[in-house]
Amino acid sequence: MKEAKKIQPVHIHKGHIKAESTAKHYGFNHFGQIKVERQDIAKAKNFKDSKKNSFNDKDSILSFDNLLEEKIALVRAYLDKQMNDMSQPPMVYFSGPLEGNPHTHEGDKKGEKTKLKTFNFDILGNSKSIADAIVIETAFIILKEHLDDKDAELSIEINSIGDKDSFARFNKEFSGFCKKRLTELPTEWKNAFKKDPLSLFKCTDEACSILLDEAPKPMSYLSEQSRDHFREVLEYIESLSLPYTINHSLIGSKHYSSGTIFQIVKITCETTKLGKKIEKREVLAIGERYNTVSKKAWGKKEIPAIGATLLVNEKALKNMKESAKHPKQQEARFYFIQLGYDAKLKSLTIIEMLRIANIPVHQSLSRDKITSQLAAAEKMGVPYILILGQKEAIEGSVTIRHMHTRVQETVLVHQLVEYLKKLK
Repeated sequence: MKEAKKIQPVHIHKGHIKAESTAKHYGFNHFGQIKVERQDIAKAKNFKDSKKNSFNDKDSILSFDNLLEEKIALVRAYLDKQMNDMSQPPMVYFSGPLEGNPHTHEGDKKGEKTKLKTFNFDILGNSKSIADAIVIETAFIILKEHLDDKDAELSIEINSIGDKDSFARFNKEFSGFCKKRLTELPTEWKNAFKKDPLSLFKCTDEACSILLDEAPKPMSYLSEQSRDHFREVLEYIESLSLPYTINHSLIGSKHYSSGTIFQIVKITCETTKLGKKIEKREVLAIGERYNTVSKKAWGKKEIPAIGATLLVNEKALKNMKESAKHPKQQEARFYFIQLGYDAKLKSLTIIEMLRIANIPVHQSLSRDKITSQLAAAEKMGVPYILILGQKEAIEGSVTIRHMHTRVQETVLVHQLVEYLKKLK
């Protein structure tokens, strides 16, 4: 009997080392033993009318439909309990496109497609708005760090299509509205509408733009629960002072997207020879909730999931040899605990402040109870825990507990970095 072939772990791409460091700080763990298998490709057929287009330009790698098989593979790994050894709910990162993805092809444009690597991170089993916020902030920070154009700006474009019923109501009203005005559209898009009304969101013709501006918007049909979730996501983004706009045309994949959908856009202004300024937009990341994948693909209950896929610009990593000389990231000696919604709102800002100061910290922002957070801290054996409760959130402070002596001290947030660096 032949010995079973061992699965070789998929290592992180060399151009993703800097992105990996940021992902780790926010609690993501490398999940390298994953690839798209035949069963994942077969399960993708359960998503009716899902049509995959091969890449025809460098940006099409950031396509929701072209990532479907990867999401199915990721959910399969979760259901097969391959992530059970990780902190729960699991937060994973990996380089892509994954081996076996049927929408990546070699040989076009002298192999240009094979050079386009994606950096991905996902949170599974967490339905809370804080998961959306962590993914969005981590994506934004990574792209900002890799931005090689000083004159360029990044902006988050975000939308929500809500749950299944919310999206069904929107789809019905949208289709009815557009049917009455089909005569205004070019023939090509009239035909496209008959096959799939939502295809109009891909149309860049001026007639389509006018129609979409006046058409019903997904947010108008959100259930109360979906509306509250999205409101909280926006509050997190605003607490971080991240630039964002609501993009009503951002729909994601009608086959499995649910709830929050976003993309991060690089915006640059160019001046023509005639002195006219032109704004150029380039999508560098896409992300979405895909809660329905587990049920549609594997017949299981819905598994809450959200993820982001980034095109990391490796031109910004020309000094890789120099960065390799930097000391390895030190082991985290702190565990951050938060209590209450107001504390959660301020948590991400503090965690980012510590990242900039090169102070690693463990956290489990998805948990609400102090007992479970304390248990996690004790299991990790960290010498200090940082506590941000309602009282601290109001005062602008953090309580530091010395785990060995149980002594507690309160430190103002703006003095926190200096205080932590003095601890031994």
